[in-house]
Amino acid sequence: MRLLAVVALFAFTVSTAFAEDKPEAKAKEAAIALLKAVKAKDLDAILKMTAAPFVYKDGDKPKVLKDEAAVKAWIKERLEELKNTDAVPTELDGVVTFASVKENIQDKDDQKLVEDAVGKDGFVALTKADGKLVIILVKIKDGKATIVGIGQ
Repeated sequence: MRLLAVVALFAFTVSTAFAEDKPEAKAKEAAIALLKAVKAKDLDAILKMTAAPFVYKDGDKPKVLKDEAAVKAWIKERLEELKNTDAVPTELDGVVTFASVKENIQDKDDQKLVEDAVGKDGFVALTKADGKLVIILVKIKDGKATIVGIGQ
């Protein structure tokens, strides 16, 4: 009986470990880590998990920051503007594949711009801040999740 319990525990542990290696789980983990770093206003932590090209929303249009220096400057500016860190969520409402939502981007040029950054296999993490939907774009490359965009 003990052997059966040990085998069942081992099987559960192994299946949980493999589940955490799935791209969606990595995307979720990266997005939550980003939110926590933003809440802490930890620029260094944020920069370690982001990469160029980086997409952000400027009005109704996506814009791309093409190099790391531009990403750093943009993020630093946003952190300086952030006055109420209590309003920054640390949980997600969901994570979906970019492929499943890309058709929601009406303009085909905008769609391509975002897809070029996040990749065909990327993810979109969703949360709300101050009653507004916040999207976080997560690229999965070589088994690693990287934040490549954010917008409201």
